[in-house]
Amino acid sequence: MKNGAVPLAWKAQVDSSVLAGMLPHKINLDYTRPTFLDVLAQEAIVISKRATCLWNEVGAIIFHRRGNNGVTLASGYNGPSAGDVDPRIAGCARIVDGVLHEGAGRCRGSHAELNAIGNLTTSTIGFDNLGIMVTLRPCYGCAKQIVNKGIKEVYYIWEYGLDPQSASYLKSLGVRLEKYNSKFLADWIKINNYEPPIISKSKPR
Repeated sequence: MKNGAVPLAWKAQVDSSVLAGMLPHKINLDYTRPTFLDVLAQEAIVISKRATCLWNEVGAIIFHRRGNNGVTLASGYNGPSAGDVDPRIAGCARIVDGVLHEGAGRCRGSHAELNAIGNLTTSTIGFDNLGIMVTLRPCYGCAKQIVNKGIKEVYYIWEYGLDPQSASYLKSLGVRLEKYNSKFLADWIKINNYEPPIISKSKPR
């Protein structure tokens, strides 16, 4: 606590009937406030549920860092361009005559990171201390656009093992890359039954 202050020391002076109206967890000494990154991670996971892709759900949140806190600037999830067809209606564009075509450039979707970057407003041009929270570690293509946008911090929740080049690329250009985890996030993921994605070579990112 700031200046060595003892939390909840005031409780002893408050009538129990008043305490009964407060949020119980907030007046418990075991309570820990979620960090800014905890909240970003939650937002990224929740926004990923908007994805229309039949293979993966990925969410990304771009933020402006202010010390230990910050402000959310834009979000994005993987999927087709606005106005394009819904894969649940039209099917996956990579499947032709019932066969999945690998690496044919047929996927109509964009990655969550690119959609988040596209959703940034012009008012953010020139911002320093930009960061991004992504549910999956960015691929090499997204890593290049992250660098171009001037983003200096990249946090991700789950690994994307198919593209190891992105990690060394980001670090070589001075971008902080960190797999984010905390007890708060782990407990929240467990409570909400969010399972880590299963990535295979046949799945587009």
